[in-house]
Amino acid sequence: MAIPRNISQEHVLRAIEEIEKNGIPENRKPRTQLLVYNGRVYPPKYVITLANKYANGKPLNHSKFTTQEAVGYLRRLGFQIARITAEEIRESTDKVETEIPSQSSLIELPANLGEYPPDEFDRKMYSVFEKFASLVEERLEAITEKRSELEEIYQESEDTIRYMMFYALTTVGGVDPLDVYLEYLHPEVPNKKYAKLDTFVSPKEDRPALAFEMKFQKKIGNNAVPKPDNAGAVFADILKLALFRKEQGNIERYFVYVADEHMINYLSNSTHGYEPFISLKENTGFKVTREYVIRKPPTFIRQLKKITEKEDFPEPIVICRFRRDPKFGNKEIAIRIYKVVP
Repeated sequence: MAIPRNISQEHVLRAIEEIEKNGIPENRKPRTQLLVYNGRVYPPKYVITLANKYANGKPLNHSKFTTQEAVGYLRRLGFQIARITAEEIRESTDKVETEIPSQSSLIELPANLGEYPPDEFDRKMYSVFEKFASLVEERLEAITEKRSELEEIYQESEDTIRYMMFYALTTVGGVDPLDVYLEYLHPEVPNKKYAKLDTFVSPKEDRPALAFEMKFQKKIGNNAVPKPDNAGAVFADILKLALFRKEQGNIERYFVYVADEHMINYLSNSTHGYEPFISLKENTGFKVTREYVIRKPPTFIRQLKKITEKEDFPEPIVICRFRRDPKFGNKEIAIRIYKVVP
């Protein structure tokens, strides 16, 4: 019995409310993987069991699906998962409101993790993001179904992702193509090789300027992906956006991220400390503090230093404004658009 696909985020939240009210049965206590929500932890299988009651009228038989299936399903709904050792479980209290253990090996919770409701302009941009995502999905689906000039998804280029956003901006978004500047000069970045924005859209009376950085990260053939470098490049782009005309108020800054299952799995692994970033629900975000990034591997830090030579990196707020997790055959793709606030 597979987990029913009609179980939604709302059903999971109702299950969590029930657990808060009634507690967790002794034989359903969490073991090594935990659902993290509002600073509290819950057993993934038991949450799915109860969520099915709200989706389909009765609890799901927990013997018919695995913890890994529950974890994967919850992640696709945008929930965070942390790992914990059996010893740490024994040392915790029996209450539902047990706090997440502080060991960095479990999960690094960033500062100011919280909700950031969209403003009027954010809501206008949502239709642009929807169009962009649909174009990306159609393009990748064509490859999977052998209707494309390309044979594999990894052959698709990052330039294509940029073009899809350009098209969405100039059609659904009503942006004049003459207002769009590609590879736009970024004077705040000292390294000339990296001192350009992917896309800049000049302001108009009815909208602010727009600044974009975009990434498409995927495994190329059988070659291994240098994942810490790739993760560093992600946050380097975020810092680049934060630095761009930092004191100018009339700019909206967006990081557009498309990744395959190889980077999704790496970023979702709580031991690496990136899970809060990739798992953010729409309209939630956190502050990228210096403490959050400085503990990462040296290859990660080297990517940041390509953007700024300062040790006191900028500390922007990163807000997920759009997310999709389509599947193409056995390929998983993450589509994320983050707003970066200096």
